[in-house]
Amino acid sequence: MSFKSFDELRDACRNLPAGNEAAAAAVARRQDTLTKPQGSLGRLETIAAWLARWQGRDMPRLDRVKVFVFAGNHGVTAQGVSAYPSEVTVQMVANFAHGGAAINQLARATGAELDVIPLDLDHSTGDFTQDVAMDEAAFLAAVSAGYDAVDADLDLVCLGEMGIGNTTPAAAISAALFGGGAEKWTGRGTGVDDAGLKRKIVAIEAGLSRHAAALADPLRTAAALGGRELAAIFGATLAARHR
Repeated sequence: MSFKSFDELRDACRNLPAGNEAAAAAVARRQDTLTKPQGSLGRLETIAAWLARWQGRDMPRLDRVKVFVFAGNHGVTAQGVSAYPSEVTVQMVANFAHGGAAINQLARATGAELDVIPLDLDHSTGDFTQDVAMDEAAFLAAVSAGYDAVDADLDLVCLGEMGIGNTTPAAAISAALFGGGAEKWTGRGTGVDDAGLKRKIVAIEAGLSRHAAALADPLRTAAALGGRELAAIFGATLAARHR
């Protein structure tokens, strides 16, 4: 699906199918007939019912599990918010492709497929202290890429991302949506020193101030402050819910 406007995307977010409560109840009833004390499997029983609810199956399954790792670069790294340059994102994606990352081993151990999706790594998003990170078209393209990545026949999706500077837009969006100021949400990421941490906080505060008019709208907030990989995760989550 290619979303053409914020309004079209907003409609897709508002029209979400409900979970199948009958399937969840059927799983719970079956668990109570098994040879074990009731509730003795703890959260495993809750998770099985959750899967049944959203898969719409009395017997949930995990035959096709896929891990998505979306990768994007961030213009806000120009503010010195990361210990590494943006070029490292490409190197990390290559490492994923050659099976050298922790997620490769986790996926292999659990029998999950792994799909690493780079998003226009040659072009960073805008520096949100100076401009929007993404205009409407760029944001919608990233959301659509994430949405289209999720096949209808998957049983479970796991979502992750990679990108030098990624914790800065993540903290900025969190501060914008949930409040509390930049300092509350900002951490050291991949290990910036005290000066780097201060630069991150200052950059996020600058972004929140510059884009104050957009912060009442979550979609425009995500476009103004976010990254392509975060937008793609949003799209993939929306697709999983629809499907």
